[in-house]
Parts: sequence; structure tokens; C-alpha cells
Amino acid sequence: MFAVYAAYRGRSQRRGEYVRDVAAALERSSMVESVEMKGIEDFVCIAPGPDEAGGLVMSLLQAGDFALGIGSVVADVEGDAPSSAEEAIGAATRAVTRSQRAGAVSVRIEKPGPGGVIAPGRAAEVAQDIAAAFTLLAHVLARRTKEGREATALLRAGHLQAEAAEIVGISKQAMSQRLAAAGWHAEQAGWTLAVHMLARADELKG
Repeated sequence: MFAVYAAYRGRSQRRGEYVRDVAAALERSSMVESVEMKGIEDFVCIAPGPDEAGGLVMSLLQAGDFALGIGSVVADVEGDAPSSAEEAIGAATRAVTRSQRAGAVSVRIEKPGPGGVIAPGRAAEVAQDIAAAFTLLAHVLARRTKEGREATALLRAGHLQAEAAEIVGISKQAMSQRLAAAGWHAEQAGWTLAVHMLARADELKG
């Protein structure tokens, strides 16, 4: 289980309404178990596993207006005391700093129990690796044009490249060029790495 804390860093004059709309859309998705508003501009989501957490972070990175914190708590040594949602939310909340910019992802893996103590050793390394993977993905997404976002969204939704080309109304060659310019293969590699590292975090024991 993971918590993802989203802190709005955009400039919309109707930021409160925008943030509520984003939170409501995520709450209806299969990636999220629950969403809780934190004031006017922030919210936190609970994702049940690595794939869902990865998809959630990617969605928020594509929105482009949020600083993100991923929180997780290692299981105890016996593995029979799973972390609570409250502990994961606490870790995600502490992961985000006031100076953190939109598109930045920080990760905090804590020891179980009160106090919010960062888990040492392997857990700290995994947290750094997760943050690094999402930093690379954020860079790819930030460089993407409107056309690139449209093309990659179609493939992410399960369409074949030829089908995506037909939907958009361009040739297969043009779609291939559009995907290359959008960094689609880099996104796929980064996504795989990020989810693998999230899975390692989910398996950690204190």
C-alpha cells in the first residue's frame, strides 16, 4: 500500500475548484482506494499496490501542477502487522516540502509505529531509486507536445500504433515519428523501472 500526497503548485485563480475536480476524477478511477482533501490545494490518495501507485503518480505528473510525495511504511520483521493507511499518509505528507516544485516527486519510506522515523539501509536506497525513476519520467513528460500527449494516451489506453494513427487521422509512419518525438519508449522503460522499485518497497520488512 502507498499514499500519494499532491500539493498544488500551479497559478490558477480557481485553484480550489481545479484541485477538487482532479481529486474527484482520481477517486472514480481504479487506481485509488480513497482520496482525502487536505485543505484547499492539497489532497492525498491511497493506492493498494505498485501498479496503481505508479499509474496515479504518472497521471498527476501529466497534470503538471502538483508537487508529489509518495509514502510507504515497511512491514514488521514477522510480516504480520501491515502498515495502516494513516501511517502511509503521514509518510507521504512528510515527503513533500514547502519549496518542492510542480513535477517533483519525493519518496519517504518509514519504519512502522509512531514517530514517523525514516527506515534506514535498503529502504532509504529504494526510496531514492523510486524518486530518481519518476524524475526521469517527469522530464520526458514535460517535453511532450499536445500531439505527443494525444498519441501516447492512445497507446496507454491499449490501442495498437496503427489503430492510434487511424483515430488521429494520420499515417502509421507519422504516428511512429510522433511517438518517437514524444519519448514513448523512454516512458515505457521509466515506467517499468518505477513500478519494479515500488514493488521492492512494498516487500520491505523492518
